[in-house]
Amino acid sequence: MDERQYSGDDPLKTTQGVVPDLIKLDDISENFLQRVETDLLETSVFQQATATRGGFARFELAQKGFLHSHSKILLSVVPGAGGGYGFLPTNIGIASLIDRAVLKVRKSGQVINDIQDFGHFHAIKSTQISNETNREREQYMTGRIMNHEFKYYSDGGTALVNSDDLSFGYGLDNGREYTGTGGARGQAQQGLIQPFAQIDAASPQESPTYSIDISDLFLFMKTQSLPLYMIDQGLSIELHWSQNTTDRVQIGTGGGAGRQYAIDSNELKLVADYIHYVEDDAMNRYRDANPVIDLSFADYRLSKNTRTQAEVLAGFVRQLGMNNRVVPRVVTILSNEGAANTQFSDSGLTNKYNMISPQETSEPLAAGAGVSYNIRYKSRFEFSQPLTNKAQIFTQFTQSEGLPFVTRQEYSSDQGGYLVGRTLANPETPTTQATFETYLQANLLGGRFFMAGTRLTNGRVANDGVELHFQALMPDPAGGGATIYVVRTYLEYIRRARLENGEMEVMNA
Repeated sequence: MDERQYSGDDPLKTTQGVVPDLIKLDDISENFLQRVETDLLETSVFQQATATRGGFARFELAQKGFLHSHSKILLSVVPGAGGGYGFLPTNIGIASLIDRAVLKVRKSGQVINDIQDFGHFHAIKSTQISNETNREREQYMTGRIMNHEFKYYSDGGTALVNSDDLSFGYGLDNGREYTGTGGARGQAQQGLIQPFAQIDAASPQESPTYSIDISDLFLFMKTQSLPLYMIDQGLSIELHWSQNTTDRVQIGTGGGAGRQYAIDSNELKLVADYIHYVEDDAMNRYRDANPVIDLSFADYRLSKNTRTQAEVLAGFVRQLGMNNRVVPRVVTILSNEGAANTQFSDSGLTNKYNMISPQETSEPLAAGAGVSYNIRYKSRFEFSQPLTNKAQIFTQFTQSEGLPFVTRQEYSSDQGGYLVGRTLANPETPTTQATFETYLQANLLGGRFFMAGTRLTNGRVANDGVELHFQALMPDPAGGGATIYVVRTYLEYIRRARLENGEMEVMNA
């Protein structure tokens, strides 16, 4: 610890040393003695979801210490009666149970963070996790398994051969070998979910329990901690559950459609870690030195509407709002949310939490290409010319959000690719080589991770708000331009909170 001597009236500068800003995690540079206290919290309110409506749960946080950003919520589901097993969506895992996450001041009801359609938001943020992290950690902690590995032809036995010159593509890799039934070279092979991850109707008591970090629910907590001991009003976390049939679990081997997956209330817990800085009475000194604390943090506003494939092809302008607010970034995705027992629901790999890519086309659209994307605010466009190339859109997204760990085929699905499930000689014809839980990976992962995002570089939004200008040739599985797409735009905006005399007030920046 810093033992330098200080003089003056600054209460943070004492003979014991300097107390850093205990809220900002990056500023805690000194070796303060910490004591971590863990509470296993039950819900104060709990309601199960049904097949037609969502459910709800609330956790009340204790007024003590600083809430650790890696505090976790434990989640598990109990499958309904029937044969076979299910598994979680490969891209978001256990987050498929959560439809909305809210952090609020308990007594006043003021909302600090509110993320709607959380599963889709989490799908965007989950692309920032590296493949090796998904395989080595996330598949055990959260159920996410988006990791890739080259796959190889069979030698006529029951396993794939790791031959340098016989790889026919790449596919999902969760550490379990792809196997088949033997036979000729190139015979169908299949990847399966790990046994521990099977949500098996025959053994409901053995359903896996996963967790999700508080900082994944409320992203500002990755860099800031909450001084709960200073908030007399108290804080609560509210979770709104997704519907309990098609939105939560994928149909695995032998599984049936329409099965209900109820949240296991016995496993539902908040593992709250409270940090206490006990050396030299640092927490009381910090409170005495900061009677008023101003916090700045990001929240996300969702703008959502539906468009048919024909309407997207014709192009549209969507008013996103956010008048007079500070909006650093925006991200737009288009999702096909199909009916039960379809590839866009529980008979696929990503469920409805897909982000469909526009199709490649040789016929230019009116805007000049197969896709056209721009953002307008303060009476000007962010780009002088619309982005009409997926590579340009990918570059802008990367500069705004960071590099997504997805392949080109998964992002854009242009010019074929090497996801297993297609033959190189005839890439338009699906094959059964190297499926994952019987699903063709080229069909169900290719073009399912398209995100258009950018930073807004012209300062605070004016009275005219933000406009999305978008046009694209989207896939049309329903035919006749009737396929429905849900267009979601998440707008990051800056909020402020003032903590004074134990009372917290939240406002927009």
